[in-house]
Amino acid sequence: MSITNTPKNPEQPSKIKLHQIQCPEFPAKGRDFQTTSMHTKKKCTSSALYLSVVLILLCLSETLLAQGPLKDRIVQAVDTSQVTAIKGNVHPMARPEFNQGRVDPSMAMRVTMTFKMTAAQQADLNALTAAQQERGSPDYHRWLTPEQFGSRFGLSQGDINKVTGWLESEGFRVESVAASRNMITFSGTAQQVESALHTEMHRYLVNGKAHFANGGEPSVPAALTDVALGFRGLNDFQLKPRILGKRNAKFTSGQTGNHFIAPPDFATIYDVNALYLQRITGAGQKIAVVGQSDINRSDWAAFRSNSSCSGCTPLSTNPSLLQIIYVTTNPGLQQTDIDEANLDVEWAGAIAPDATVIFIVGNPVNGGGVNDALNYAIAPPLGVSIPAPVISTSYGTCEANFSSTALSSLQALMQQANAEGITVLATTGDTGPADCDFNGNPNSPVTASTQGLAVDLPGALESVTSVGGTEFQEGSDPSAIYWKTALGTDVVSSARSYIPEGAWNDTNTVISGTSVGLSAGGGGSSTVIPKPAWQAGTGVPNDGARDVPDVSFSASPLQDAYLICSENFRNNPPTPTCANGFGFRDGPAGNLTLVGGTSVGPPVMAAIVALINQSTNRCQPTVVTGCGSGNINPVLYPLAAHSPTAFHDITTGNNQVPFSPPCVASTQIGYSALTGYDLATGLGSIDAFFLVANWTSVSPASTANAASTVDFSLAFTASQLTVKRGACGSGTLALTRLNGFAGTPSFTCTVPAALGTTTCAVVPAVTGAFDPPGNYPELGWWEVLGILLAGVALVITCVGRFERAPAWARLVPGFALVTLLAIMIGCGSSSKSSSGTTNPVVNYAFAVQVPSTAPVASGAVTVNAAIGGINHTAQVTVTTQ
Repeated sequence: MSITNTPKNPEQPSKIKLHQIQCPEFPAKGRDFQTTSMHTKKKCTSSALYLSVVLILLCLSETLLAQGPLKDRIVQAVDTSQVTAIKGNVHPMARPEFNQGRVDPSMAMRVTMTFKMTAAQQADLNALTAAQQERGSPDYHRWLTPEQFGSRFGLSQGDINKVTGWLESEGFRVESVAASRNMITFSGTAQQVESALHTEMHRYLVNGKAHFANGGEPSVPAALTDVALGFRGLNDFQLKPRILGKRNAKFTSGQTGNHFIAPPDFATIYDVNALYLQRITGAGQKIAVVGQSDINRSDWAAFRSNSSCSGCTPLSTNPSLLQIIYVTTNPGLQQTDIDEANLDVEWAGAIAPDATVIFIVGNPVNGGGVNDALNYAIAPPLGVSIPAPVISTSYGTCEANFSSTALSSLQALMQQANAEGITVLATTGDTGPADCDFNGNPNSPVTASTQGLAVDLPGALESVTSVGGTEFQEGSDPSAIYWKTALGTDVVSSARSYIPEGAWNDTNTVISGTSVGLSAGGGGSSTVIPKPAWQAGTGVPNDGARDVPDVSFSASPLQDAYLICSENFRNNPPTPTCANGFGFRDGPAGNLTLVGGTSVGPPVMAAIVALINQSTNRCQPTVVTGCGSGNINPVLYPLAAHSPTAFHDITTGNNQVPFSPPCVASTQIGYSALTGYDLATGLGSIDAFFLVANWTSVSPASTANAASTVDFSLAFTASQLTVKRGACGSGTLALTRLNGFAGTPSFTCTVPAALGTTTCAVVPAVTGAFDPPGNYPELGWWEVLGILLAGVALVITCVGRFERAPAWARLVPGFALVTLLAIMIGCGSSSKSSSGTTNPVVNYAFAVQVPSTAPVASGAVTVNAAIGGINHTAQVTVTTQ
């Protein structure tokens, strides 16, 4: 099958649908309406039309003004004696119980100040990113450069000058201003930061690891409060790599017969070879990989050489295919990050073998680490082009670890990436549905969740594609159906075909007498991000929330792990794990370096996006800006419904893990793989050939939020609870589902100071099938009614029975109804109501543990339930005795 660009719906002008956040489009300037006279009995007068246009333009005026030249927003003098706190800039882990005192005043700091858009700019950006994904729009796939983004959505140059002037007056060194004019990076000492931002810098010890962070909200001169969003770099709670690995493994191994995944195996299993036969190899494409450790080019070259085999697509070791950019200084080889770095760089380039991989390295020691790398990839300094239209990041942390401002800054950055045509791929995490229970210490793994349901950022953002994990289900394969047999020598290309998959879950598997702890593909519902309209289809929960993952790939490090070439830090200095002349082994009959986890997904999916870009002629070899696909999620979901052969639907397994809060017997939380979409594997894994071949066969879905009225209420069945000191108490929390709500919120429990160190928890149940939500409409009942009234208006203004009436009388009915139409469609928001549905009650167990040292007291314990930005609380009065 030859891949040609023959979409079912050719990319040609079409009718533009109205979404709930958009107003109608009108002819461009310079086109005049025809003004020939019309007989009032047979032709509609144009008066009603003109008036409706005026009304809708009034609705649009704020957006239209946002597209004009930027005006200065800092209109007052910058007076450092008048300051205002910028809320939402304290890290959630900077808590008093972890506080270890003030930092050294001379500690070097590198901080980035971020700026917020006006409401008009945000509305304009929302409309633009929607139009960029809408075929027929003049802005369809018309991406912005960082400079263009800045001239439309950033600060004015005058405001930039005022902020840099203030920073320099405080003694800071301004290192860079983003070309998009929405952030400034500066450096100085902790003492300067404390003085300028009116906050104290403290040391914290969290889970045995030392950190620094600001203890209170930073403040800025009052003149800057209209533009200041927040600060990144005031703490070193960084995103974490999501890689799982094991060493000392024996390799379709000639020694043991075990099967591991090399690039030719992946190309066979996921049908990438068929693309290579069509010369879709990533030629002329660029992929950005972000990390926070240097790598040795010799490891990259060894990986590509070792992946070669007879009949395989060759992997060139031409140095031009790997470019390395250090955002600040070279951090050197970082033991905790180098395997992640090599995995991401090697596998992104292996699946798109002729693409150029640009490895962007942030310094985690005296800089922002991978956060700096992400900023550079999306908002580079003035004069620097966007490195690549595809970004792979295998770093993340759970939503609860983001302050409100950090979340807002990340959302803004990723939406900017989409506007610039950049596709961002991120991981779901490796602890199943409990992303906050991070397995950070392999010598002391977390074997049960205590934090409950949580998803990973940045993957859970609507502007990012989240990649989860599956596990091959070939069993021992005694008949060699799926794998070739290795007879005395390692076989690099041993996979025979696609291998059936289930949801990845190795949780608490015992290896050499030790549990691996929580080890499963992440997935679940965001607590803060609402459901995008494009996330619809069979199996998608009607929960009002952004759900993850979107797609998945094999991730088990225990079943069929991935091979990499890296560095062995057991030796000093570190030695290559792929020794010269011994393939993937570190010596004769030696060990292999094997990895897994959802870290594998982003680089391989990034490579497949590069193949999509090449197939659809998105990029010429010397062009970067303007050649990407932007947010691919609005295409993935319609494509799953239209071309199911492009996906492998995963219907077996689960990502459930033990949950063990205080005073409650351990239970399971998580999600099962189901037909269609599910919260364990998303849409499933992909068939790369059919995905690419059918990519342009569907029109992208709306980028707006889904029209939904789902909700729930929350209440304790008993409002009082008495517990003896040194004992446990229990109760029942009732959640009533409203308007078809079918989700499981994340619960947090807050105990008042009066109850001392008392703790509490809510136990979510294992989630099975959900009520099918169907497809989210893009027009709510307001819009439908508006369209009907438009028809009535036309009838009233056109029928001949009014021909004897004065002109103004004939105009009044049309004017009134068209005005209502303008309000409903132009300015209104759509919604969807569900009538006739039941409101089932779901009961959750509530537990409270009162230590023997707690005071005798009473206090209101508050439980918050959050999903998709929907938040409800319930209180119970707890009395200790």
